[in-house]
Amino acid sequence: MKKQFRDFESAREFVRKLNLKGQKEWRGYCKSGNRPNDIPANPHRNYKKEWMGLGDWIGTGRVHNKDKQFRPYKEAQEFVRSLKIKNVREWEEYCKSGNKPEDIPTQPSSTYRNKGWVNWGNFFGTKIHLKKFRSFESAREFVRDLEFKNRDEWFEYCKSGDKPYDIPQKPERTYKNKGWIGVGDWLGTGTVANFNKQYRSFKEAREFVRKLGLQSQREWYEYVKSGDKPDDIPANPWKVYKEWNILRMSQRK
Repeated sequence: MKKQFRDFESAREFVRKLNLKGQKEWRGYCKSGNRPNDIPANPHRNYKKEWMGLGDWIGTGRVHNKDKQFRPYKEAQEFVRSLKIKNVREWEEYCKSGNKPEDIPTQPSSTYRNKGWVNWGNFFGTKIHLKKFRSFESAREFVRDLEFKNRDEWFEYCKSGDKPYDIPQKPERTYKNKGWIGVGDWLGTGTVANFNKQYRSFKEAREFVRKLGLQSQREWYEYVKSGDKPDDIPANPWKVYKEWNILRMSQRK
């Protein structure tokens, strides 16, 4: 049975009275067990027409970057250069100071992508810009504390403006050969991409499956969905094993 949630205005009024400060506190509240069943944990999905961002939902007033009206790149660049900021660390401190105008983005590299952005050095008017990220272990620990469930939630976070500058948006590039295993490891979900999984050899997998006594493809699919299939047996063996196609071709002759 489909859940029945309160109308948007009533739900938002309830949430605003909680005086939550940000996305992390909202997630914590959703996991606390105190959230009423008629208040959705993912309001952006349930109230698509009325949704105006988390800041509007919890009452902080923060507007999602995609909904803000920013100055054109050249005007923003001119303003920022007048501040004589030398590097990203100084820029972060300025953004936290409360002095930054609302129409100057906190993450100009994202806002002005394909709209004039070159690099931070160009934005600040300095000759050199070196971006230093946290170590892989430190960055992964930070991200895991956010408890994202999948890649989509990570991408949304990267666009939100809440991500620290020393946490890379594309960790698979930054930490290549420096600890990177996959998104599941990065987020802490444990999910491993199929191409990174280690499966049994074709003969071993086939021997295991034949012992199950399955009679059809439908029974195979039911078995896969049951949760009893070992992780080292692929759900789609025809995509994993070259031997599969070789046998298939030989049967056609």
